[in-house]
Amino acid sequence: MKKYYIILSLAALATLSSCGKMMDAIAPKGQITTDKLKDSDVTLLSNGVMHQFEAFFSNLWWEGDYLAENYAAGPGFSFSDMHAETQSASASLALTRWNYCYNKLQYANLLINAAEGKTSPAAQEALATSYYFRAFIYYGLVTRFGGVPLIDKPTTLDPSVQRKSEADIWAFIEEDLNRASGAIAAAGVPFSSFAYVSAEAISLLRAKVYLWEGKYDEAVQEADKVIGSSAGFALSQTSEDWAKMFVNGTSSKELVFAPINIRSTDYIRLFERVNDTDGSFNYSPTPKLYNGLFADTAEKTGDIRAKATFGADVTRVIKFPNGQSGQFVLNPAPSESPLVALRLADAYTVKAEAQWLGGSVENALTTLKALMEKRYASVTLPATMSDDAFEALLLDELQREFYAEGRRWFDIKLLAIRRHGYVSATDYSRGDFTTWIKTVYPGNDSYEIDGWNDRHQLMYWPIPQAERDKSYGALTQNPGYEQ
Repeated sequence: MKKYYIILSLAALATLSSCGKMMDAIAPKGQITTDKLKDSDVTLLSNGVMHQFEAFFSNLWWEGDYLAENYAAGPGFSFSDMHAETQSASASLALTRWNYCYNKLQYANLLINAAEGKTSPAAQEALATSYYFRAFIYYGLVTRFGGVPLIDKPTTLDPSVQRKSEADIWAFIEEDLNRASGAIAAAGVPFSSFAYVSAEAISLLRAKVYLWEGKYDEAVQEADKVIGSSAGFALSQTSEDWAKMFVNGTSSKELVFAPINIRSTDYIRLFERVNDTDGSFNYSPTPKLYNGLFADTAEKTGDIRAKATFGADVTRVIKFPNGQSGQFVLNPAPSESPLVALRLADAYTVKAEAQWLGGSVENALTTLKALMEKRYASVTLPATMSDDAFEALLLDELQREFYAEGRRWFDIKLLAIRRHGYVSATDYSRGDFTTWIKTVYPGNDSYEIDGWNDRHQLMYWPIPQAERDKSYGALTQNPGYEQ
């Protein structure tokens, strides 16, 4: 069996690029082989991998809202066509995300190699963490690029490695989540904190994966494992409780998985992009969203999320409090706020969407109403709705609940794929997003994405040309980007 050398300080690996150096070639001086690691070593490595997960997750946080045009330029910042960064195989965003995902993949693969074959609870927890991390990485890749190279060993991406099909990648994500479930069960650790991988966190990510795959009954089952968990999750019913999910030291019962983000250097400060203390930051809410996102409707009034998301300053998203005055809730250490990856609202919205796409709008309404009754002063929903009306309701709730959490573009894309059939096994290149959005939101400019051209309608990002050049043609291009 091949031995790998590992550096106990995982941060030292950060200097390696995703495609430039081979992990196998690291000199063994000052290092030990993975088969010699003790449980205490594996625990340290697992903590290091969690720090890498935090960096990975925050790096992929922004484009869901950015590409859905949920933001205007913040003070001292400007952008024009937000989509230009993903319309060309030579554009920077796709390459940056590709390299970042494959770079972080090495940490997960190294920890898997270090912990495999060890039966202690510490080793099993480490395996669960690393399998979960790897599943999250491939979830990020497949929802952006479709089929990608599959690397499951601690070695950098070989330029000659070909892409797997999208179905293969989804299957691999399922396998990793099953491996993570087995490891958590073997460790015998019940849910103790949202800061760590748990059976509930695994089930919730699995539910989201099943929803993307169109496995609606399975998605409902996994979401129910979280909703009915003995861990005692509960939906917030006040603006204050909802807002406190995003602050340092939170004890919110909403959180299912939220890495704790406690570190001595390299702070991950989400607030700096939308609510910085120096008055100069990247993104502000669009005026239409600021004024209209939480407006009362005939069906719902008194949204508790409104004053926890936007404050008196029209340029700021105060959902991530910066610790200064003028915020809705106090955040004693904003640089160490948790990174909210998955929460109970995900379970309700995934379940409702799966029930609806699976054919029962009535069941979906019941599930969504259970969430909405905690979020509004009053909710009045009919017993049934047309599919189009429920789609508009669901998309509005997803926008209200998860605004500025990097979700919007992917929520739109999933529905374009699953309800409207814009992707097939033979032609997944494009969908008429423009027509669809104007149909879903007739006359509602606050949700309309303007100025799209042909490539705005492409379902997947281009495979970065720089990576294709390294592969000498082994990496094929997604349709629509050949020229």
